[in-house]
Parts: sequence; structure tokens; C-alpha cells
Amino acid sequence: MRSELTKRMFGACMIVFVLSFGLILYAMSDYLARRNFTELRDKAVYFSTLANAEGEELVTRLHTEGMTRVTLIHPDGSVFYDSRIPVEKMENHLSRDEVQQALQSGEGSSQRYSQSLFEETANYAMLLKNGDVLRVSMRQDTLWRLVYNLGFPMLLILLIAALASIVLASRSSRKIVSNINKMDVENPDDRDVYDEMKPFVRRLITQNQQIHRQMEAIREEHRKQDLLRQEFTANVSHELKTPLTSISGFAEIMRDGMVKEEDIPHFADNIYKEAQRLMTLVNDILKLSHLEDIDERPYGERSMVELNGLCREVTSRLKLAAEKNDISMRCDGDHVTISGVRPLLEEIIYNVCDNAIKYNKPGGWVHVTTRKEDGKAVINIKDNGIGIPQADCDRIFERFYRVNKSHSKEVGGTGLGLSIVKHGMSFHAGQIVLHSTLGEGTEIRLIFPLP
Repeated sequence: MRSELTKRMFGACMIVFVLSFGLILYAMSDYLARRNFTELRDKAVYFSTLANAEGEELVTRLHTEGMTRVTLIHPDGSVFYDSRIPVEKMENHLSRDEVQQALQSGEGSSQRYSQSLFEETANYAMLLKNGDVLRVSMRQDTLWRLVYNLGFPMLLILLIAALASIVLASRSSRKIVSNINKMDVENPDDRDVYDEMKPFVRRLITQNQQIHRQMEAIREEHRKQDLLRQEFTANVSHELKTPLTSISGFAEIMRDGMVKEEDIPHFADNIYKEAQRLMTLVNDILKLSHLEDIDERPYGERSMVELNGLCREVTSRLKLAAEKNDISMRCDGDHVTISGVRPLLEEIIYNVCDNAIKYNKPGGWVHVTTRKEDGKAVINIKDNGIGIPQADCDRIFERFYRVNKSHSKEVGGTGLGLSIVKHGMSFHAGQIVLHSTLGEGTEIRLIFPLP
């Protein structure tokens, strides 16, 4: 029995180890692929920006370090520059997937075995303003290359794991068998049995109950998440459909020649406004998506940010919008410094102040104050605008929620600004306190922890 237990425990240990090792390698391979693609795209954007701004000659003069390869291709597929291979040795590239995609949609990517470099490469191409295609390529760090490079350490780790598994399995099985052999099978000692088994059984029952409760909570959470996803999908579909329908309608009327020549600028202006509204909506959705994934850090790294100066910058940016709506803005208070992501903090303050202007009254005011209060940093944004009904105060930070849909459409709101504020404050471990009276104004306090 001891031998059988040892074999089974050793086999189980090795299976778990091999599976875990394989999953780790797979995760590393996926990470390397994503890292390579991101790095490759960044380089393609960088070189295409240089080429568009300064000319393709600048790209040909740059020294590309490491394994990065830059290729310039005419629209007919002929190569007129390559940083690694003489162009006379290269064939026409019109049939390359990434080149075809770039010519059709502005950018494209592919992964394949390069006959000229004799290695697996990842490629990213971008269409330049003059019609040429700039392609950046680099060697792909694949799982098999990783295994090849780490072959000896992997074998050594496997050998050590096998030896450790044999020793641990042998010792564990000996202990288990020893305890069983001590039991009197014919006349078992009830105290011995229950002392050893009852706590274990009780623990299993307790754990099963706990797991059951946790599974119920997880299922309930999944159900709520599914409902939120369905609601979000429906809202996004509705919000995207409205400007797209307007654009399609205006374009169809113009296409069918039903517009007088003097009215064409008016229709074109409507199309432009709806397109801008669509772009704003998409940008806000992307911001929310990034904020929900903290690991992505879309706004940069944390630094020390002085809030009063940042508020003054934001109010200065909104000065023209405030004057256009006959709103006066004032920013004062103490100099307060916190640890945060400056662009994200700027986005939070901007969205709240922008709402205070949009949902105000002619001749109204917006007052922004910064101070320290009870060991916290506080930004107080107060206005004497139209206010928010009490029933809506708890919901205005939800995605696409609008108190007054007609007014929101009139001022160009997407219904996502305050949702971005909510997620941004959560990112900074901050709090939002809202006080509003319908017809009298709104006060929003943004509370941050001090470093």
C-alpha cells in the first residue's frame, strides 16, 4: 500500500508540475506576443509620424537598433528602401498581407516566416500621406524559441522537481500508512477514530457550506454583471445609432440631389457635428474601458500633483465655453498636493466643471475651491445652475444616465462624463459627495487621500 501511495502521490505531483509549467510557458508566450505587437505598432506609429512630418529621407537616415527592420514600399508593391536587405534582392511586396491591409484601411499587421531573414517575423504596416507604405518588422519571440533558449534550466528544474516529489511522496505515504497501521481494525478505539476524523469531517462540512455560499454570491454577481453588460450594450447601441442615423439621413438626401446648392454647407455642417458627437462618444467609451482595467494605466504613472494649479489650468481651458454661455468662473483656495495621475485628475476636474457650465443659467457662476479638510484633499466645485432632482442624484454617475435628455443632446453630452469621474475617483481611492437643489444649483466635493 505504501508503494502504491508513493507512486500515486509522485504521479500527481509531476502531473501538476508539468501542467503548471506548461501553463506558465503558454502565459509567457502570450505575453511575449502581445508585448511584441505593442512594441511593433508603437515603432510603426513613430516612424510613420516622422515620415509624414519630415519626409521619408529622414527615416532612411535613422539607425534602427536591435532586431527592428524598416521597409518603405511604393503603392505598386516595389520596395525602394529596407534597413536590413538591399532592395535589389527583394521581390515585389504588393501581395503581403500587411501591405494589402495598409493600402485598404490605413494600417495592417501579419506574422509569418521571412524567406529573406530565415526567421519568424511580426510585421506592422502603415499608409503614409503620400501613398507609400511604411512597414516595421521584428523577430517574433515564440514559445519554441523560449523553450529552446531555456532548455538546460528547464531540464534541471524538472529533475529537481522529480527528486523532491519522490522524497515528499515517500515521506507522506509512510506517515499515512503508519497512522493506519496503528489502528485496531477489529476493535477500533472510538476516541482515536473520532479525535482524528471528526475535526476533519467537520472542517469539510464547514468548507462545503462556505464554498456553497461563495458560489451563490459569485453566481449572483455574474448575473448582475450580465445585466449590466446587456444594459451597457443596449445603451451603446442606442447612443451610436442616433448620430449614425442622422449622418446616414443627411448623406442620403445629398446623394439623391434633394438639397439645394446653397443648403449643402448647412447639411455638411450637420454631418460634421454628428460625426464629432460620435467620436466624442467613442472616446468616452474607450476611456471607461481603460479605467476599468487598472493594469493598463492608460493615463500614465503616478506623480505628485498640486491641485489648485491644476484647477486653474482647467478653468482657463473652459474660459471661452463659460463666456459663450454667459457664465463666470472663479478658482481659489489653498495649495494642496496629492499623489495621482495628472492627466486623469485633469479629466475628472474638467468633466465636473464642464457640466457645471453646460447645466447652468445665463448670468450664472461656477466656483472652484481647493483645501485640506480632516486630513484629506478636497476640491469643491459649486454652481448656481439648474440643479438636479433629488430622485436622480444617486444615478447621475451611471453610464448614459441623463436627467434631462433633450438638454443633454442640446449641449452635446454623451452621458459618460460623470461615469468617467466616478471611475477616475475610484482609481485614486477618492470619494464623491454630491449636494444639489433643483433650480438653485449643485455642489460636488471631490475628496482625495493625502500622501
